[in-house]
Amino acid sequence: HQDERGHALTTSSNTAGEEIDLAIHNFLHWKSDVVPHVGASLAADPDFAFAHVVSGLIMHGARNVHFRGKIEESLAKAKNSANGLTEREQNYVRALEASASGRITEAVSLYETILAKNPVDLFAQRLAQMELFWIGEMDWSEQISRRVSPHWEESVPSYGVHLSCRSFDLEETHNFTEAEALGRKSVEIDPTDVWGTHAVAHVLIMQGRHEEGIAWIDGLKNNWADSNQMQLHLWWHRCLFHLERGEFDEVLDIHDTWVRNRELPLLVSMPDLYIDMQNGASMLLRLELRGVDVGGRWAELEELTLKRLDDHTSPFTSPHFAVILAATGRFAEAERLLTSMTEFASHDRGTFGPRYLMAAIPATQAVIAHRRGEHSKVIELLLPVRHQLWQMGGSHAQRDLFFLVLADSILKEGRSDLIGIVLDDIERAGFSDAASRIGYKSVGAAIH
Repeated sequence: HQDERGHALTTSSNTAGEEIDLAIHNFLHWKSDVVPHVGASLAADPDFAFAHVVSGLIMHGARNVHFRGKIEESLAKAKNSANGLTEREQNYVRALEASASGRITEAVSLYETILAKNPVDLFAQRLAQMELFWIGEMDWSEQISRRVSPHWEESVPSYGVHLSCRSFDLEETHNFTEAEALGRKSVEIDPTDVWGTHAVAHVLIMQGRHEEGIAWIDGLKNNWADSNQMQLHLWWHRCLFHLERGEFDEVLDIHDTWVRNRELPLLVSMPDLYIDMQNGASMLLRLELRGVDVGGRWAELEELTLKRLDDHTSPFTSPHFAVILAATGRFAEAERLLTSMTEFASHDRGTFGPRYLMAAIPATQAVIAHRRGEHSKVIELLLPVRHQLWQMGGSHAQRDLFFLVLADSILKEGRSDLIGIVLDDIERAGFSDAASRIGYKSVGAAIH
């Protein structure tokens, strides 16, 4: 059996091949309907190694320590059925093994190896981008999409998805004009392309084009009925535009209707998915930094976070867990989280340990200190590491949260001598006219 881009799949069952192809297609198009097709593929051929790999990689992508056992199980089954696999499939098995052990850069180099011989293997391109994004290595991701780009043309299935991946790489590496053009083209090809929609939303927030951003998301929001949690993250992006315009009631309304509406099927099925937890924590803190009372909205996040104190699957998520615990006065648990992170970082020799040490741990200490009103401590913690924060992963727009916290502490400590440094950092991160942005305006005004 061959997949939709002509790669050989080692299975005795046509149904198994068709179902895994459908699963990957839906995964690449950010559809919520992926896991059932993986299940159907394995039901048709329980010894289909590549389907076991796909199952393991999808669980790995959920970045939840509680899935570790199931990921190991998928890996064991894939290895047990590994006879007669193609070189490409063998590299996928190795990539799952590396990922399961936290050796993320090794997994990425295996995806690069796959792409060197199979440049339109969009699954490998997309997995590489996801892994690199969550460790802050977007220059590397941009290299990967640039190398495969000449091999793509409109006749290749899911061409638009390749464009949206390329667009996001370009946006995060500050190539805004080309990023916007490719993102818009991907949405033109497929209006349900949430990743292309997302890449353009990033360009618009970086360039301070807030009205355009609201209109962009508003014009596409009815296309996401079949989409996975990325649709909720797009609503988070819409919140960012309203926040910059000072439209706080609108932000709260979107938060309650979409971002953290626990009655939505996506949040019922997985209330603590890392991206959704980040969305909620980040937006509530941004609102509070603007003096908005968010009421009891932290409580549902608190309950979910208490079950994840020993989860070190994402250096960007962990500081958000600390934001939640500190916001609800759970300082003892926040310290437990910090101790757990420190222990992990002291022995982990994979990709994450050093990133926890260099970025996630100081960011976590800083958000706890900020909530305690220890603003000089926030400055002491964040100023020396601010050029390392990219190592925790996330986008420029997401990591901005920690610069907003630093700016708030600078203002509250009356340290007007330091604000120029932070504004310089924000512009270096790619934001246009940092001094006019809502989170920095008041600090800038305090100087003049």
